[in-house]
Amino acid sequence: MGLGRAVLFGTLAMIPGALLSLFGWILSGSPEEWSTKLWLSCYVPFFGCVAAGVMIGWRDERSPELEV
Repeated sequence: MGLGRAVLFGTLAMIPGALLSLFGWILSGSPEEWSTKLWLSCYVPFFGCVAAGVMIGWRDERSPELEV
C-alpha cells in the first residue's frame, strides 16, 4: 500500500509543481533561451513537489494509540 500511495501522491503532486514552475518561469522574465538560473525557478519547484508528494505518500499512517 505504501509504494502505490507514494506513486499516486507523487504523480498528483506534478500538477502544483507544474504550476509553480510556470509561475517561477514567468517571474524570471520568461526568457526565450535557457540559462542555468532557470534551474532554480523551473526544476526545483517541480521536482520538489514530486519529492514531497512521494514522501507524504510513503510515510506510515499508523495512528498512535491514545490513553483515555
